[in-house]
Amino acid sequence: MFRRAILASDFSRESMALVNCSGGLKAFGTEEILLLHFWGSMAVLEVDSFYKPAVYEDFSRNLQKQQSILEEQGFKVETRVLEGLSASQVNKIAIDENYSLIGVGSGRDIFSPMANELIHSAQRPTYIYKSSEIKAAKAPCVQGKSEGIADHVLFATDFSKNSEVAFNYLIQMIPLINRKISIIHIQDEYRISPYLDDKIDEFNRIDSARLEGMKKLLLDKGCPETEAILKYGPPASEILKSAEELSVQMVVMGNQGRGFVNEFFLGSVSHNVARQSPVSVLLIPAKRN
Repeated sequence: MFRRAILASDFSRESMALVNCSGGLKAFGTEEILLLHFWGSMAVLEVDSFYKPAVYEDFSRNLQKQQSILEEQGFKVETRVLEGLSASQVNKIAIDENYSLIGVGSGRDIFSPMANELIHSAQRPTYIYKSSEIKAAKAPCVQGKSEGIADHVLFATDFSKNSEVAFNYLIQMIPLINRKISIIHIQDEYRISPYLDDKIDEFNRIDSARLEGMKKLLLDKGCPETEAILKYGPPASEILKSAEELSVQMVVMGNQGRGFVNEFFLGSVSHNVARQSPVSVLLIPAKRN
């Protein structure tokens, strides 16, 4: 599914957790990994130019260590150290060199700068690996094995075109999900209240039918178990609450929603979910012309 992947890494605890647990990417069909590190982080660390050669050498050793870990898990690995610290470089490489997935590590409480950049601009599916997952939902670290990406996945939809794109990815992922997919839609109270409150029963009827149609399709495609969930409230908050309540291991969703200001508020819901989620998140970008 994602045969060639990029891991945007630094030497933080979160990136090391992503590298150590990247064996789980085998379930995505990943065979080749490009491990990227950005020399621009020297500017962030305010390293004096006199010491940069020594620090660069240390970085290179650490990068080789990460490469060895990935190779031990059975991946073909290439490494690069790039100037700058820009998600645009990651996107360009992904597109020009035909990588189908971008992975980045992040904590639950502190969202990494690279993850933040990537979710705003990524043009390939982006996997945000959370290294501090809640105990009830914590997936095992899979070392070099293909045991599926999760027992239970939460798919969030707003029925937009981008959600349709993400749902098509979800269908391809069915063989990788061991037990269950929960599909959730949130009736956005900010859009409905107070002017459309009288329409809520109609909206619920229409959207319940949509969810049931998606549920049936997943079952027809071989999903072992599905459930449809319809809630009312702030979308990001309700999705995050459901992720914890259901003890899922991954949230999958599109990163651009519906509405006439989509581009301005690009994925405001999905970005909030990615930042605050207790578990890993796979964001599927909108198709761009």
